[in-house]
Amino acid sequence: MLEALPTMRTQEAIAFGEGVPLPMRIRFDDLPQDRRPRSDSAKFSKAWQSDSSDAELLDEGIRCWREQRRKPLGR
Repeated sequence: MLEALPTMRTQEAIAFGEGVPLPMRIRFDDLPQDRRPRSDSAKFSKAWQSDSSDAELLDEGIRCWREQRRKPLGR
């Protein structure tokens, strides 16, 4: 499966873990146009080459993360 990593495309992943008997390569279904993110694939390679950070984006991500609520188990 590791050899498959460089050939993986957008919408593909390797699934493994307790619920998957053997690691497998999967592809996610296409979303209807109105359910898709309002952007293309992120340009991670460009962002990783830059030393600057977007503090506002980071603050927003942390705020959203902290606002998440856990559902009580068994209720």
